[in-house]
Amino acid sequence: MKYQSWIVFAAIIAANMAPLKAQGCEQGARRCSADAYTLEICDSGAWRADACMREQGKLCFEGECVQPWEYGAPQWPRPASAPEDTPESLAQKAAFYDAIAVRLHMHPDLNWIMSVTLDAAPDDPSEPAVPQERASWQDVAQWHTGENDGLWNALYLASQSFRHAATGDASALETIRILLKGFATRMAVTGVPGLYTRQYIPPGVRGISCPATLESYMPDVEKDDNKWVRVNANGCVETVDPATRQWNESEHCGLKQFSGWCWLDNVSKDEYSGHMFALGVTALLVDDPEALALVRAELDAVGRHLVKNRMEFVDWDGRTAEHGPIHAMTFGDYPGFNAAMSLSFIKAAAFGTGDARFEDFYRNCLLQQGGKVNCLKKKWEQPRPYTEYLATNGMYPGFEGCGANYNNISMHMLSLFTLIWLERDPALREIYQRSFDEDVVRAPDQPRAVILQNNAWFDFMWAAMKRNGPEHGPALEAVDNGIRMLRQFPARKHAQKVECPPGICREYCLNRFGRPTGNAPRTPAQRCASTFLWWRDPYDLDSCEENRLRVVQPSDYLLAYWMGRYFGFIDADM
Repeated sequence: MKYQSWIVFAAIIAANMAPLKAQGCEQGARRCSADAYTLEICDSGAWRADACMREQGKLCFEGECVQPWEYGAPQWPRPASAPEDTPESLAQKAAFYDAIAVRLHMHPDLNWIMSVTLDAAPDDPSEPAVPQERASWQDVAQWHTGENDGLWNALYLASQSFRHAATGDASALETIRILLKGFATRMAVTGVPGLYTRQYIPPGVRGISCPATLESYMPDVEKDDNKWVRVNANGCVETVDPATRQWNESEHCGLKQFSGWCWLDNVSKDEYSGHMFALGVTALLVDDPEALALVRAELDAVGRHLVKNRMEFVDWDGRTAEHGPIHAMTFGDYPGFNAAMSLSFIKAAAFGTGDARFEDFYRNCLLQQGGKVNCLKKKWEQPRPYTEYLATNGMYPGFEGCGANYNNISMHMLSLFTLIWLERDPALREIYQRSFDEDVVRAPDQPRAVILQNNAWFDFMWAAMKRNGPEHGPALEAVDNGIRMLRQFPARKHAQKVECPPGICREYCLNRFGRPTGNAPRTPAQRCASTFLWWRDPYDLDSCEENRLRVVQPSDYLLAYWMGRYFGFIDADM
């Protein structure tokens, strides 16, 4: 009897286990799909799919959803020291630059970062009255504002968003809030939702002032020069009549809070490339209600402006800015360059606001996923998915790429980085990654491809956003080079004497301006200090003189460093 009971019990167990055995699935088992986009978990005898990429933007590795750059648990390199390295560690340089950025380079009434000229010592005009190690904004003789203030400010914002995400540092969050208020002001002063100014100057700040010449405020007939406007006591924008040389009040009013301010019109997509990258990064990385409310408002306004004006930035005077069109077939730039920018701007607006209308515009207008529709109504542009333009980006024109526009390379890197990070559709993401690889970073047969430029920022962008997975390994060499470039980055950013090394600085070809350029990329130790080193041509033949009064803002080092820290390429003790 007992034997028969055991037989019955075993039969029941076997019947219950049969579905599991039939499907080869044991409760709680985990496996990754062949493409690593999906995690499968055995639940009650059936495999349940967890869409790592579509739902989280991650890849599946060893039964877990992990960040794409963490796939395979790579051991990132720690390069050996080199003679060109600074005595200071990467972390020590970052600590100094983070401190000086707020203490010296940001006036509390301006809310954006700038390079400065310090007050000179009374007994030695070549030395600062207060050394940069102790100087504050109160020791500034001149603020070096310029037409790309918005761009450099945005890249600094991105650095602080990566810093806060990597460390949780409260001071980084406070800086983020300040910078975002500066973003809001940069848009509000124009009086046009979604339109940033290149440059704005409030009254009463020592070391910075509006242009004094009337010619600066005379409107440009062709709209191909940037012109200043000022806001009068009535809160209206006014300009100078070229014929009478008298101030004329426009009908663009409602700006009384900015009376006495001046700002530069004819904004460029250069600034927007920085704005949309930084706002997208901040929306993704910073979990702070105050900051996110500001980010959403900015992205919503820009997104609405672009949709309303069919992918063009329209200025306060109702005219499209010279570099305002960003739809694919405008004749201002290459189709692939503009297509990637259009896609990334709208994708950032969709991601940061959560507004389905932007996602719909992205998918059904720019990508034509719902069928052929002439949504942009441009004379020279037929309805076509913007992904089909990507290869035609114009990154390396001329003999061996000597005619490259390094502004465009930097902007295009930002566009593709943003697209890849925010896009979770695996098929689309692979298209963007393929273009990132083949058309830009490792571009075959291009001797000046991004991967060869000794650019730590580009190296880390590539390592983070390249395609990883079962058949695609980590970018160990790029990370190695990026770390070595940061180790060589000067520990101070005042203008230092640099002679172009004879072994490197040999005239090889002509750049896009018709000036001689070299054939070997210079390292940070061999280059002159600049507002954002990674944005510039690494093949130039420039030399420079020392000026201890001129201290250049450090967003270039900080953005590359904190990206490296956030993505795990750089350890905190390096």
